[in-house]
Formats: sequence, C-alpha cells, structure tokens
Amino acid sequence: MFTRAFPPSSTVARAGGKSSTSSNVTPRVALLARSMTRSRARPTSVVTHAAAVDRREMLFASTALVLSAFAAPTAPRASADTIVNPQPLEAGWMRFYGEATSSSSYGGYGGNENNFDKFKYYFDVPDNFERDTVNKVEKSTNGTDARWKSKANKSEVVYCVTLAGYKSLKEDREGILSDLALSDYNLQDAIVGADSLTVSERDENGQTYVDYVLVGFFGTIYVSITVYASRLYSVFAVIPEGSSAEEIEKGKRMTGAFRTINNRDEAGAAADLEFYARS
Repeated sequence: MFTRAFPPSSTVARAGGKSSTSSNVTPRVALLARSMTRSRARPTSVVTHAAAVDRREMLFASTALVLSAFAAPTAPRASADTIVNPQPLEAGWMRFYGEATSSSSYGGYGGNENNFDKFKYYFDVPDNFERDTVNKVEKSTNGTDARWKSKANKSEVVYCVTLAGYKSLKEDREGILSDLALSDYNLQDAIVGADSLTVSERDENGQTYVDYVLVGFFGTIYVSITVYASRLYSVFAVIPEGSSAEEIEKGKRMTGAFRTINNRDEAGAAADLEFYARS
C-alpha cells in the first residue's frame, strides 16, 4: 500500500447510448405443380379452364422467381469476415483492434488473420504512432496486451492492460486504479505524485466505463477501465510533461474512443474464467 499525496477530487458524469437492431426476413417461395384431368363430357369448358389455370400458374412462378432473385436479404456480418487492422479513420487517425491474448502469445501481433470475431476491444490511435511489441514478461506480469508509441516522442504512449477473473467493477473506483498500479511501478509513481486525480463514469449501451485523468510532474495520463465477460480491460494514454494542448487532446480521444467488442456468450466467458483459474 502507498499513501496518496494529494486529495482526490472526484466527479461523476454519465452519458447514455442507444443501440438499434435490424432484422431481415427471407421470403420462401413454393412452386406448386398441378395435374389437370380433362373430362370427355365437357371438353371445351375443361380445356379452357385448364389453360387459364396453367397461365396463372406460369405467371405466378415467373413473378416469384424474379422476386426471389432481387429480394435476397442483406446477410449479417459473417464470423469469418476480415478487417484492416489498424483501420484508417479520418485524416490523422486510425482504429486499432486488440485480441486480449494470453501470455503464451507474445513477440508479435497476434497472427495474420484479421477475423473480426477474434477481437475483444478497440481504441483510436494517431497515425503518427507505431505498434510496439509487448514481450512475454509484460504480458504475464501486468497483463499488457498491446502498446503504441509516437514516432516523434517515444514517451507518448497508449497501451491496453487486460486481466481475467473480474466479475464486475469495484465500487471503490480509485481502488481499481491502485490495484493496477501494484504491478506497474510507473503508474504507482504517477498516482503518488499526481497533483490532481479526476474520476468520472460514462455509460455505453448499458456498460459502465470509469475514466481517470491524472496530472502531475509526469504530464497527463488518461485512463479508461471497464469489465466485460469476466475480464477487466483498461487503456492508458500517457502524454509527457511539456506536450502541446493538441497532444493532450489526442490522449483524451485515445481513451475516450475505447470500447470492448461484446461478442462473448456466457459459455465463452465461463471458459475464459476456467482457463484463468487453471493458469
């Protein structure tokens, strides 16, 4: 434990989000074949009726085939769909998708196949940042999953820490940050030496994100933390002392754009938790 060297000021702000769903219904067309039996007693009447029925059947079949060709629904995104990662956004920005891999996956970028379903979270990164390789020690000791650094200033960095075994966010919001600092000495120093710490909350489609802003001798650190599918996700943007107001705003956007990709069902979350317990 360490003694906090400043009186924290906490503010809570909530913003709601809405989601919409759409569904497509695929028409099913059944073509019926009828056999017409002609009666010798009333040949003219029966033949005329049969011809009329046949014409109606043919017209119906032709119309149905045309409609089925043009009314095919737009299928939802397949699980095998791939994306560009990082994904280009507007000028000056790109969106990075992370996988939350285990400590056995290190020294690279998580494979070459960018199947969307394997990604667990995303955040925005300036296009003058470059990916920094996370080693096995970092991944296993403090859960660092991905890191990006500015090409112009290596001290300007954004990184994600993700840890399994969390059912929900602690009510003690500042305590969450202190827990993460136990395995991150730089963060621990920043918390102890910060001149101010601001804590706020936001709601994104029913999921709570806790946002922190630390200001001190180190510069400005933005943090955003949430829990999803029994896993804690946190994104840190470190903007060093002496940075411009524009760079500080970039740090705010990097963590503000952070979201988890909620594609895990209960069985998948339980499997992750069981794996964590075994390891």
